[in-house]
Amino acid sequence: MTPNHGRRRNLTTIACLFATLASASTAAAQVRVRGARAAQQTIDFSDRKVTFPAMDGVEIVADWYPVKVEEGQRTPVAILIHMYPATRESWKPMVPILRNELGIAVLAYDIRGTGESIKPEDRKLAESYKNRDEAFFQNAWMDATGAQTWLSSLPYIDTERMIVIGASVGCSIALDFAARAPLNAKGVACLSPGEKYMGIDSLAHMRVLKDFDVKVLLISPEAEYAAVQKLVEASGGKAKGVKYPGGREYHGTGIFDAKYGKKVKARLKRFARVVLDIKKSDAVKSDEKKKDDDKDDDDKKDDDGEQHG
Repeated sequence: MTPNHGRRRNLTTIACLFATLASASTAAAQVRVRGARAAQQTIDFSDRKVTFPAMDGVEIVADWYPVKVEEGQRTPVAILIHMYPATRESWKPMVPILRNELGIAVLAYDIRGTGESIKPEDRKLAESYKNRDEAFFQNAWMDATGAQTWLSSLPYIDTERMIVIGASVGCSIALDFAARAPLNAKGVACLSPGEKYMGIDSLAHMRVLKDFDVKVLLISPEAEYAAVQKLVEASGGKAKGVKYPGGREYHGTGIFDAKYGKKVKARLKRFARVVLDIKKSDAVKSDEKKKDDDKDDDDKKDDDGEQHG
């Protein structure tokens, strides 16, 4: 065998080796692509109950209402925090408005110690909740942080377009969460906020938020509006206060049962749409009724006793 013949055989062997490696690499890439497609196809977009940990290990149970999107697309999201004593069920009137009409995914969770958020059992969460333990409630912002962390794990959720809506002590928790991480929420809407529910200093949180671009809407019946005025003042006038007739019978999500309950829902809807920059053309409209609702929603005139602070 000549030296040239040996070199040619070696070059042929090397070329075959590279061809084999290239073929294997292409096959692996095809498997990865098929795997990615399969993963997209198996994403669960169904309404369901979910569980996630709060920052300190409390197990938070929530109802999850996602919006189905195409691969690569993401939707804004709303976190709903209920009042005392209630559960995540109290937010059901708002879910179809946010999810079905605006295309916003919705997460409504049980505050630690109530509903299904009562584990680990050895921490006696239900007992602390029932006794209105102030130290206990002052840690409830960790539930909302856990919710945000869980949402951040979902590839189809845009947590940079997130709002938080609270009722009563849920307002306090929402403002506490937003003040601790003011870049996490685009806006906070509150039904019947207080100055210091369960020892949570909402006035201090409003003073923090006034220095950030976080929109705040505060709604209450007239009998509870004094607290709203103080919160607006603490915000440096940046927060928006809205009051309606009535007393504590319309506290928190109880305001949905008032004769003007539809207007309150429309007010929350408009807040979500503006803060999250949802164009009217992007909102879901499946029938004439929803179009009529949108018309009412855009009416800037005060009616049904609505007044602005």
